[in-house]
Formats: sequence, C-alpha cells, structure tokens
Amino acid sequence: MKNIYIIFLVGLLAASGCQKNFLKQDNPTGVTDELFWNTEDQLRNALATVYDALPSGTYQYQANTKISFSGMTDDAVWNANFYNEIPTIALGNGNPSMKQETLGVPTNAIMPIWRDNFFAIRAANRFIKYAPKAYIEQSLKSNYIAQARALRAYYHLDLLLLYGEVPVMRDIMEPANPGLPKSTRKEVVDFIVSELELAAAELPATASQRDPAAITKGACYTMQAEALLNSGRYTEAALACKKVIALAGEGVYALHPKYEQLFTYAGQLNKERILFKAGGMREGYGRLAPAGAGGTTNLSPTAALVNSYETKQGLTLAELSDAERTNYILNPNFNNNRDPRLSATILYRGADYFGVLDPFNNSASNANRLGASNSTRTGYWVKKYLDAGDRYNQYGSRLDYVLYRYADVLLMYVEALVEDGKWTDPDVASSLNQIRRRAEMPEINTTKYNSQEKLRELYRRERRVELAFEGRRLYDIRRWRIADQLMNGVVYGATNPQTNQPVIVESRKFSSKDWLWPIPQVEIDQNKNMVQNPGY
Repeated sequence: MKNIYIIFLVGLLAASGCQKNFLKQDNPTGVTDELFWNTEDQLRNALATVYDALPSGTYQYQANTKISFSGMTDDAVWNANFYNEIPTIALGNGNPSMKQETLGVPTNAIMPIWRDNFFAIRAANRFIKYAPKAYIEQSLKSNYIAQARALRAYYHLDLLLLYGEVPVMRDIMEPANPGLPKSTRKEVVDFIVSELELAAAELPATASQRDPAAITKGACYTMQAEALLNSGRYTEAALACKKVIALAGEGVYALHPKYEQLFTYAGQLNKERILFKAGGMREGYGRLAPAGAGGTTNLSPTAALVNSYETKQGLTLAELSDAERTNYILNPNFNNNRDPRLSATILYRGADYFGVLDPFNNSASNANRLGASNSTRTGYWVKKYLDAGDRYNQYGSRLDYVLYRYADVLLMYVEALVEDGKWTDPDVASSLNQIRRRAEMPEINTTKYNSQEKLRELYRRERRVELAFEGRRLYDIRRWRIADQLMNGVVYGATNPQTNQPVIVESRKFSSKDWLWPIPQVEIDQNKNMVQNPGY
C-alpha cells in the first residue's frame, strides 16, 4: 500500500528537508495536489504517513520513543551511545542546541521530535484540506479525515507535554508565511479537545480488522482526558474518562486478566489497548534485555522505582520494620511477597532470565555484572516488553507499542476526581480496586486511605507501578510538580549483599528551566515570532 505513495512522500521529504524552520512553510509536493487526491489507495497511503510519526517504545531510528524517556525520570538511568540528550537532560544540562538532524534522515537523537511532529501536523493539514476531493464513499472519506484530525490533535498534545506553549498549526502554511508564534496553553488545549470531539463523532468505537491500529472514538476521549488533566481541568477530564468507561461498559474495553501478559505475544491482542503503534517494539528486546540474554540494557531501573512496589499485604516498605525492609532491599521479591507487577516489570538479582542474574558476581564470564559492556548500571533490568520468543530475533520483534490502555484511563479518572475534591466518590475506590484486583493485590484499605492527601499518595504510587516503562512517568512528575524533588541528588541502584551498600549511579540536578524542554535553537534562529522557553 505504501509503494503507491512513495513518489508523494519523497517529494514531501525533498521539499521539507532543506527547511530548518519547521513552522515556516509547507512546500508543494513533487506530485501536484490536483493529480494526487483521487483514489482510496492514495488516501490510505497519505494517511499512513500521518501515522508514521506516532511514538515507538524503544530506539528504532526514530526520535520519539517513549520508553526511552524513562531515563529522564527517577525510574531509570540511560545506558547507550545514542539519544545522548537523555542523560544530558537527566543531569540538568538540557540546552537549545542539542542534536538536530536533517528531515528524512534516520535519527539517533530525541530533539527532532519537534521537527517530526510538525512535519506530521503539516501532512495531516494537507490531508484534511485535499482528501474531500477524492472519489470514494463519503462515510469512508469522513472516517479517514477524522483519523487525520485526531492524529493532528495527538501531535499537538505531545508537543504541549514536552515543550509547554507551542504554535497551533491549523492550516497548510504558504511559503511567504514568516512563522507561527506560540499559542497560549489554553488555546492549545482547547484546540486539541475540540478537534478530538469532532473526530470522535465520525469514528467507530472499535477498529476494523483491516485497520486494527486505527484511531477510534475511545482513543479520542482518552487523549482529551490527558490534555485536560495536564491542564488542571479536572471536571472535564473526569467526564472524558467516563466516556471511555462507558465504552468499557458496552464491551469495547476491559482490563486484561493477566498483567504479565499485556506486553508479550501471549496477551498482545487484548481489549485493554486503546491506541497502539503496530510493530512499535521492533527493537525492544535488543535494547532492553540483559547482555547475557542477547540485549544491550539501554535502560537500568532505579532502586527508587523497585522500592515503590508494595508487599502482597498492601504495605509500603516504609511501613515495615527496619529488619523487614532490609530483606526486601537485598532481595526485592523476598519470600515471593511483593506486588506481582514488580516481577512482571523488572529483573533483579536472583531472577532467572536465560540464566540466574547477579550483577555483583564480578567474574569475567558474567556478562551481566556491573560495569560490563552493555550491562546494567544499577543492578536491575527492564523486563516489561521482553518476550522470550525474541531471544534470537532481538531487533525484529513483532510486539506493538501501546500508547494508551484502559488502566491508564481508570487512573486518570481517579486522579481527576481526587484533585477535583471528590475523593469520597465511590468511583475512586472502585477504579483503583479494579486495577489492584487484576494485579492480585488487596483492595485499598479505606481506613488508611481516608483523605485527599492519602488518596493522592496512593494513586500516584499506583500509576508509577502500573504504568512503569510505558512513557507516562515524565509527564506525571511534571504535572504533579514533584520533578524538582525527585530529579535532584544521588541516584541509587541495587544494594550489594556483600557490602550492604547501594550502588551509587550518578548525581542529578534540576532547575526551574527543566520543567520544559528547550525549543530547538534552529527554530528560534529561523522564526522571528518564536520565543524560547524560560531559562534557556
């Protein structure tokens, strides 16, 4: 299908590749619009290009890889010779001149997200303008246009969460346009919400077998909820979540019974997925797995994340005695008594993954020892999205990357209610308990979690462990305004049982500028209407 579109795409890349200001103009393609927008195949291939910029999970020559972003949070540290901006930002040294690359060239940097998202927005704008002239059934045409509209909203939302105020690009830009200024945060969110409402009205509740990864009505409502929640518009966010919950009531969505299957071939085709990128974990195994199992360990989980998982009795490590706590610090799954999501998400000393893992065994034959090439920096490894079936196909996984799933919606709903002062609403406990029961954890103790403050503590911890390494943490700690607390100071790894001392990984710093990424310097230089983010 994409071959039909190759001439059009090459024309776009050639026309855009020389333009360093990605907001300044939308050059004409090599194929005239009068000749191109006629058939369903042409529309499908044009729409596929709009989808192409959706994030992947891990590095596969794309800037926007959300699992990698964990290395810019308190959940993990980065360990690779690419995406060098990740440790730069994590250490508090982000700057506007971080690596940019030519449009159309495979990237090993993350800063081109600005470029790629606006390129996708321009492609969506062109689709929305010209698709109506195609000679195909009106209902199908309306569906495709709605998908492009929803994708345009998603790319604006993604930019908003990373950069703050950004320009809203509603139309194809003419070459004489001097460049767009930033829109206010409210203008961006209002645009996103409005566009998604229009798209939802034209989209089905479930994707077709022909296009299983297509955006649906529920995906639109989920994106609305995220935009509104991150803007403190809690009542509206809760209403958006309830629309998705209503679809679950109709059988469209459901929590998958087994959490540990969600990120493997065994459970990939589940009803929990709301939006995913097909094949978005293609290189996931090779990038995440331990060196001894054929991987390169690009991400190493921190002790802070490991220690956030409760015991099976629903107790935090802080609630245990010193002796009990020490047992879990030395052996995270002591007596097999931790939240099962821990062993589904993280590999630790003593876990068996193509051999028993021991980062503190300094034998030269131990590929997984601390300090070895491609080994962990913390003594922990990411397990989520590893399927043993990819052991000998490390860079050719067929796993999809899930951008949104139903558990995320339930947690956003809880957050919206709690922050809106409705923490006594029965839906708070009900939604949390659905997630905890699926994880084989006890229902919440309403005697202990009996205030807004306590429930805030609980839902934040629940989001962290439920959604670890799914690309949510960076946005969460920014939204909760706690990144300055969590991203300042020493990062610790596992505790060495021989010395009873934790691994000291690195020391991070966070200043007021780090709440947002810098606008790329190339955009500031070329667009006289663009203002840099504060502190850069």
